[in-house]
Amino acid sequence: MSAERIYRLLLRAYPPAFRAKYGREMVLLFRDQCRDGDVRTLGFWAAVIWDIARSAPALRAEATRTVEVIMKLAAILTVLLGVLGIVNAVVEWVAGSKGAIDGTYVLAIVLGVLASVLLLGAGVAIMLGRQQAARLALVASLVSVAVARLLFPWMSILSQLIGFGLPVGLLIVLYWPRRPSAVRPA
Repeated sequence: MSAERIYRLLLRAYPPAFRAKYGREMVLLFRDQCRDGDVRTLGFWAAVIWDIARSAPALRAEATRTVEVIMKLAAILTVLLGVLGIVNAVVEWVAGSKGAIDGTYVLAIVLGVLASVLLLGAGVAIMLGRQQAARLALVASLVSVAVARLLFPWMSILSQLIGFGLPVGLLIVLYWPRRPSAVRPA
């Protein structure tokens, strides 16, 4: 296999749009380097691989839709926190059932379950790319947690952080204006 063919294979580490724009020039430069240096040495190939290893990941990261990846991770986290919120509400219900249960406590638990189910739905909506449905679910979850907090002021700090912080954070991200990517896919 020729050195140029190996180099062309290594260039596949770069994003397709970058290769389309600069690939020919990079191959021409590589030919010049091959004429000036000894292609059969380990040092030559180490320098070539090092250059690609340094520059290709940054260009790949720039070319990918980083915001979409972050939103998918946020959606997965939201689904997990929604499930954990439901489990937490069941644990609260079991813990509270050992004593006298009043209507306010039951309503707070029901609102907690509702908020968690809405978070779960928002996470699924984000994964499916349905931002409007996700926004509605997040706002409804936020309202539900606020009412539960007013009814049950002894809500744990973690529940408050998740119940208020997560929906507000996701709503900010969902309404945040997005810049178009600088690198266009080929």
